[in-house]
Amino acid sequence: MEFRLLGGVEVTASGEPVDVGHARQRCVLAVLLIEANNPVPTDVLLDRVWDEGLPHSARGTLQSYLTRLRRALGTNAEIVRRSGGYALVVDEQAIDMHRFRALLAQARAAGDDETALDLFDQALELWRGEPFAGLDTPWINSVRESYEHERRTAELDRTDVLLRTGRHSELVAPLLSEARKQPLDERLAGQVMLALFQSGRQADALNHFRQTRQHLADELGTDPGPALQALHQRILTGDPTLVPSQPPAPDRAARELDDMVHRQWTKEAGSLRRPNPLSVRWSITGRPVAANQPVSSARGDLARLVRTFQEAPSRQMVVLGEPGAGKTVLALLLTVALLERARPSDPVPVLLTASSWDPRTEHVHSWLAKRLAEEYPALGGEAGRLVSEGRITLILDGLDEMPEALHAAAIEALDHITGELVLTCRTTEYEAAVASGGVLLTKATVVEIEPVQLADATAFLLSAGPPARKRWQPVLDRLQREPGLPLAQAMASPLMVTLARTVYTATTTDPAELLDETKFPTRAAIEGRLLEAFIPTAYTSHPAPPDAATVLRQYPADQAHNWLRFLARQLDRSGTHDIAWWDLLHAVSRPARVLLVGLASAVVFGLAGGIAGGLGSNRPEWPLYAGSYAIAFGLAGGLVFWAAPRARPVRVELRFGGSWPRFLARFAAGAVIGVALGLGMGLPKPIVAGVGVAVGLAVGIRVWLGTPAEVDEVSSPRVVLRQDRIAALVLGLTFALALTFPGGVAVGVPTLETAGHTVGTIDIVISALGGALAGAAIGAVWFGWIGVLAYGLASGVAGGLIFGPVYPNVSGVGVGIAFGTVFGLSVACLSVLSRAWGTFVISRMWLALRGHLPWQLIRFLEDAHQRGVLRQNGGVYQFRHARLRDHLARGQSGSS
Repeated sequence: MEFRLLGGVEVTASGEPVDVGHARQRCVLAVLLIEANNPVPTDVLLDRVWDEGLPHSARGTLQSYLTRLRRALGTNAEIVRRSGGYALVVDEQAIDMHRFRALLAQARAAGDDETALDLFDQALELWRGEPFAGLDTPWINSVRESYEHERRTAELDRTDVLLRTGRHSELVAPLLSEARKQPLDERLAGQVMLALFQSGRQADALNHFRQTRQHLADELGTDPGPALQALHQRILTGDPTLVPSQPPAPDRAARELDDMVHRQWTKEAGSLRRPNPLSVRWSITGRPVAANQPVSSARGDLARLVRTFQEAPSRQMVVLGEPGAGKTVLALLLTVALLERARPSDPVPVLLTASSWDPRTEHVHSWLAKRLAEEYPALGGEAGRLVSEGRITLILDGLDEMPEALHAAAIEALDHITGELVLTCRTTEYEAAVASGGVLLTKATVVEIEPVQLADATAFLLSAGPPARKRWQPVLDRLQREPGLPLAQAMASPLMVTLARTVYTATTTDPAELLDETKFPTRAAIEGRLLEAFIPTAYTSHPAPPDAATVLRQYPADQAHNWLRFLARQLDRSGTHDIAWWDLLHAVSRPARVLLVGLASAVVFGLAGGIAGGLGSNRPEWPLYAGSYAIAFGLAGGLVFWAAPRARPVRVELRFGGSWPRFLARFAAGAVIGVALGLGMGLPKPIVAGVGVAVGLAVGIRVWLGTPAEVDEVSSPRVVLRQDRIAALVLGLTFALALTFPGGVAVGVPTLETAGHTVGTIDIVISALGGALAGAAIGAVWFGWIGVLAYGLASGVAGGLIFGPVYPNVSGVGVGIAFGTVFGLSVACLSVLSRAWGTFVISRMWLALRGHLPWQLIRFLEDAHQRGVLRQNGGVYQFRHARLRDHLARGQSGSS
């Protein structure tokens, strides 16, 4: 039997919860557990349980509570009469608080840091939230405060160990966040300073000391203590002994990945680790989907799941669950727990969704290396090496999100790898895949998430505070009496319990309505009600506190619902679960894409052609030029975007440091090409020099783009958007520089050989072929084979017109500048449209005009993430609950 105080007061026997009664009765048990094996005088026990609210029949009521507790505990623990009071005779190691203290003592006495770190992790994993959650007496509150202080001290001790072992980079963000909450804690301030200094941020470390000194002066009228001042002096002088030695390159890459993954998921897991989280339990599955059924029927919570995985010989596990059971949440929390308990030599847990992997065409290791390089570009070429050397624990979420035809192939492929693996899947889909394919993961432990126990749901719902207890207690009492009610069935799902708490947070709501079987006759009806009410609840306006780090934007609930419903339907149509901004183009219908790009291309290129033909003059040829350019490039743009190019984002940063030698080398090569081109055209020498400079800049500017090398900024949709925007704009600038000046020269400046020259058919053909080849080459770079066809033909038309009737009668430099500017910028815009950011811009504008999505889409998605509607998974967003996504997708939406 296990007794838990570090969260709600809970008792389990063989993994099953034991009902220990209501709050007052649990308070009696808590007092006896705190004083385990020691007698508590009756008067002291009464005072600790009731304080000033002692009823007249308190002693009789206490006897009744003790009788019920004896009956519930059975022979596992004995409540005995002793020394004028009562004592609970029990193994203290069965009580989480006493086990916590024992583990701390072992950690502080450990002979090496790795052992100490492991023991600290085991101790802190025992905490599930606020101690004695739901109990409120003066004595309990004082003990709770004492326990919280012990926990805080243990966390600081653990941080000291991490700093000694060189884990400073992963500590900076959480330590700074904690320091903002506790600005007067000098020990914490010292750890922040040391982590910053070890991360190469000496100035920030010194600045943090100044801020701490100011806080102490303002709040307490004192200076920092000797220890903090001594550390400040050592940092000020750059004491090298404060910095741990650097690990070898592969270890360093693993450490950097560990740091990036940790920061990526810690914030996401924070909302799931709220005080008194819903307890999700699991057990070894009894379904015929495992090669070897273990003799023991292991079961438990997250901490036990981590131990079960780490103690398994193969370290492979499958987590099964029904829809809404919390598989993704469990995978996320497991990832963070493994990161927090990891030793330097342990593989780094990486959480990825399975939907983008096709096991028929790509080995799982190749796919994993590619995804690592995409999500964590700072790894560079080390991603493949980490995979090949077994330095990654793959946590693959959502096998059921792959096409059904791939399930069996994926299981077979995964069974051939030797690395550490956790796979999640819906129970029915996994069982069907094993049955149909005849394959399973032969080395994996298969566990199944259990339905939520009513006692766990009760603790979770009542922990929301007194107003919630007042409204929920009658409902829960009836569910206790009538377990067959539809609401009781719905409350077996972790998702529905979570939604119920959210939907009925406001005191103006009454969860008792869910007991009305005329309105909600089935479990499905109740689930539908909770899913439908979640979005309006999430978008209820609340004034932000003055010290809020982020302020939620005020979106009308019905408008937000429509936008989210549109996104959900697009995901359903595309067969994906990722809200990726670079795929937004496919939410725009083909006719709309052709209209947008085709007409825009026709207008801008038609203007360029008109200028080349003498627009604004009395020459009759300019409409021919304008129309030819407009038709050619308008059709080309329409054709390309009818096919809807799939451009994935490029993750690069502008980096000037150390790039100048390479820039000058490439600039020189481009300048030589430009000068040769100008001389070949017979241009005047000043013009030749200008062409050389323009082409040189166009060739050299690309060296300023490089793969991000910093690990401080983890992948996110906004980061990926910014990086691809940089790449798109630099690409556009490249084409603008390369074409604006030479194009203007071709139209506005007569060459030495062609001025007054009579143009023949052969000249036109050669020029047209040259333009076609150039356009085809550029189109291939932009859009692939469809670009070769579309822009080869369009550029052939433009090239032929260069030697048309107007060319020998050029109109001078002014016309050339105008044409070069319009034509160069038009080509630059097309190049931007070939990038993911370019398609995102036009798609967002069109969908916003139609009312399907907001103008500031990324801001809206970030807001939905903060409200708990979406979760962030690297560079994409996903609906936090698959059931919510599916529910929204079934609603109506307009066409795009």
